[in-house]
Amino acid sequence: MGTGAGKGLNFGNTNGSQQNHADYILKELPKSSPIKIPPTATVKEETKNGYDQVKYTWEHGDYSYTSRWHTRTPNAPKDQGDSWVVQRDKNGIGYGKNARPAVHEVLVGKNKWVSMKEWRLAIKARKNGVATKEQKEMLDNGHWEDK
Repeated sequence: MGTGAGKGLNFGNTNGSQQNHADYILKELPKSSPIKIPPTATVKEETKNGYDQVKYTWEHGDYSYTSRWHTRTPNAPKDQGDSWVVQRDKNGIGYGKNARPAVHEVLVGKNKWVSMKEWRLAIKARKNGVATKEQKEMLDNGHWEDK
């Protein structure tokens, strides 16, 4: 795997050891992803506003995939801990007989994908306290618990 590992984020009980941390990011953490992460995936660690995340990206067929592990985010439900979110994207073709729109989707169940637009609307609704039961379920199902 390509890596940005070793920035020193301290999770996975790596106790600050750079080598243990890199091994954890490259070898152990991917095992808990809801979708298989190939060893050729690119790895990027990021410290965001109030949470840490590790992104694994790769291509398969016409899609590019991102399996993103993150610590609990600000404004997430209190019972939501560290979790995975899996996204896939497919470039659109603007014209011609094979024209098609771009596809951006989030995994919310076994082989069940929802559009990124629907996903973002549900996140906005939850932040505003107006999410429907279906939106809450979709967000819960799309945040895969860290095993």
